[in-house]
Amino acid sequence: MAKDTIKSVVVDDVDMMRATLKKVLDGFPNIEIVGEASDYESAREVINETKPDLVFLDIDLNGLTSIDLLNEITCSPKIIFITSHPDFAIKAFELNAVDYILKPISGDRLKKAIDRVTEMNEDSQGVILGDSEERFKPDQIILLNFDSKLTFIKIQDINYIEAFGNYTKIYMNDGKLSITYNSIKNWDGRLPGDVFIQIHRSTIVNLLNVTKIEKWTNDTGRLFLKGIEKPFEISRSYFFQIKKKYKV
Repeated sequence: MAKDTIKSVVVDDVDMMRATLKKVLDGFPNIEIVGEASDYESAREVINETKPDLVFLDIDLNGLTSIDLLNEITCSPKIIFITSHPDFAIKAFELNAVDYILKPISGDRLKKAIDRVTEMNEDSQGVILGDSEERFKPDQIILLNFDSKLTFIKIQDINYIEAFGNYTKIYMNDGKLSITYNSIKNWDGRLPGDVFIQIHRSTIVNLLNVTKIEKWTNDTGRLFLKGIEKPFEISRSYFFQIKKKYKV
């Protein structure tokens, strides 16, 4: 198997749908189908047994929701949901799904999702936050990827973090940029709370670099960081929390 091959499992409770998807995937030379499943139990077994890099996963498996399945597998494959149910999209992206594709499947749409997986694999992003409840210390050292090179950095040297789809952009004090496959929510749960604050659903900043905070329109605020001319928006709810916690 080639180094860049993506081991994949196809899960759908409709036989014809699995057959159609596998036929479409035949056109992607980097996709290696290592298993398939038609129901919840067999999906759990085949995923745990094959430990794939990627799972094409239907939401509804004979009345059971496959999102719950992700809590019962022993590996961490990337997930592309392929479904007829649009109402689970928000939950899927909260779980860092690579993509959420509605049936019927478009070859071009599928290609974009697979290209995204390929890019993620090539990036080798470095730090993976996971679900640990332990917070980083300000002087703790982690690995981040800068221009395809893994580099050790201290947490306190992060200037700010922005959401970027399923990724986050990590801006350092020296201006360097790293893109990681982690959510703002995960970063907020791991960063030291006495150094970093979330000011918007898509933004976390380093308090040590804040030069000014001011009121703005509709009970929102604006925040300025050292060396950055453009202000950052503080949403209404976060502005209220900041004033409540820090104002004397």
